[in-house]
Amino acid sequence: MQSRVFGGTFISHLKLNGRDVDVDSRETLQAPVDKINLLEIEISSLSSLINKNISNAEEYLEKLIPGIRKASELFHSGNDQEANKFFLKIVDGIEWFSQVIDAVLKIMGDKGDALYLNRKSVLERKQQLLDLTSQMLTANKNKDWVLLADLLEYEIMPYYQEWQRTLPELRQAGLEKIN
Repeated sequence: MQSRVFGGTFISHLKLNGRDVDVDSRETLQAPVDKINLLEIEISSLSSLINKNISNAEEYLEKLIPGIRKASELFHSGNDQEANKFFLKIVDGIEWFSQVIDAVLKIMGDKGDALYLNRKSVLERKQQLLDLTSQMLTANKNKDWVLLADLLEYEIMPYYQEWQRTLPELRQAGLEKIN
């Protein structure tokens, strides 16, 4: 979480005595001054935070999409143990990516319902992902590897390929909104 400092800037990273801490945590806020030997504060602008988050998401999709493809191929070939290793990483990646998008929306002061990217609101995209994730988890629970492979190949991979094309629009919308 970022805390407003001044003039559109935020504390983007805080270290207390060499340890990363949450700006808003009780421990940080109640730290006795005489126990603080070193305080490091990184301040960022809103535009910098948007650019950093979108760049991280773009870089991550460069890894996530091939991982989705590989998991689908492994499930289709019957190598479900190896495929499930990829699948667990994919689920973590889905969560991480969603958190990044939420962070950008928060910076923008948007809930995603009014922000349309490529004729689809971000809220619609979130709902689509929830539906797909639910289907994937059910297929995994039922050990329906063919269905899981198909969902990865024909639903999840295109979903993130679309995000890959849409992230520059989100960056632009975010920068326009804060300026």
